[in-house]
Amino acid sequence: MLSIIVPVHNVENILSHCLNSLRFQSYRNIEIILINEGSSDKSGAICDRFARVDSRFKVFHKKVENISEALNIGLGMAKGEFISFIDPVDRIDGLMFEKLILTIMRNKADMVIANYGEELDINKKEIIESSETVIWAKETALNKIIDQFQLKSFLCNKLYTIDLFRSEPMLEFDLTLDTFGDLVMSVQCILKSEKIIYDPNLHYHYIAYRHASFFNGLTKEKLSGPKGLLKVIELTKGVNNFDVSIIKEQHVNYSIQLLMHLLDEDNQNRQLIDGARQMLYHFSLNELRSQKVKTSCLLARNMTFFYFNIWKMKSG
Repeated sequence: MLSIIVPVHNVENILSHCLNSLRFQSYRNIEIILINEGSSDKSGAICDRFARVDSRFKVFHKKVENISEALNIGLGMAKGEFISFIDPVDRIDGLMFEKLILTIMRNKADMVIANYGEELDINKKEIIESSETVIWAKETALNKIIDQFQLKSFLCNKLYTIDLFRSEPMLEFDLTLDTFGDLVMSVQCILKSEKIIYDPNLHYHYIAYRHASFFNGLTKEKLSGPKGLLKVIELTKGVNNFDVSIIKEQHVNYSIQLLMHLLDEDNQNRQLIDGARQMLYHFSLNELRSQKVKTSCLLARNMTFFYFNIWKMKSG
């Protein structure tokens, strides 16, 4: 059986479309675990309605601290041999799970990474030709998901064996990470896997225009981002043929954006601003390979308000 975990929070306008795509998957032996994270709209009622008409839907209502807690609840409820995670704002093909389960069983793999298409607006759909699956080394999988965050649906375009999570050492989502917890988990699963398959065929559709801009509204969740990236660096520091400087540059870029948004708030929090600025000194400039990132870091460190004014003009 396959367990599909869907964290749900205030997505009433598009939730039914996602749940119908799961309900009518060609692979039928599934349970769909809906974790309603204390939605204030009709999302919870929609979840309950699907559970009433299809017993494969399991609904759990709880106001959680962050998405990591919701995903851990889903992991605890899962009864399947295989597990997958779906973002309720994206869409998946009707044959996705049938194909991925055949792939993971045929290859006796620990996880399958599916290709995804990024739909930037409602009229633009990406089409990719069919291709054969390939075996990826751990280093290849890490480089692919890290390099410019190519496979940006860090959790949702993958199928895992449940043993990846429940065999020792057991894997759980880090409750201290509100941001990049999915990236950390993906890295942990890759490092723990003995065999990883990549399916280049287009199965998962990342609906970019439905995802809020990452810094659209600075909330406490964004503050844990640098910590998540540091954890990825710690996890991968002993991996050969993996350029950890890419993550270091992501850490710097994220910290700069965080600092800029903190400076842009009407009610500035001096402690948070000082903390964000301090993050820019976590790595020396020599540890960064991109001259552009080095220059941005240097300016943000030493000429913060000058850099902020430039950032403000560019951001409109």
